[in-house]
Amino acid sequence: MFKLRGKQVLVNKHAFDGMNAENPHIKIEHLEETLQNPDRVDGEQYIKWIGNRTIIAYVTEYSDYIEVRGVSATRRRI
Repeated sequence: MFKLRGKQVLVNKHAFDGMNAENPHIKIEHLEETLQNPDRVDGEQYIKWIGNRTIIAYVTEYSDYIEVRGVSATRRRI
């Protein structure tokens, strides 16, 4: 995986399944870009317009790692 703010980023099974359920699939590179350079952070949501869709990552930050709990996408800008 990759790091964010010096913490390991872990993608749980629910989030990974959500990435694969999107059409086209959300690549791990798109998730990393969303977390590293978000257009907006709204609480635990990291939001980024990539290509022709908005990627939304739902995260929880712990003292020693960051968990990605869910990932989704929409065709409109948020």
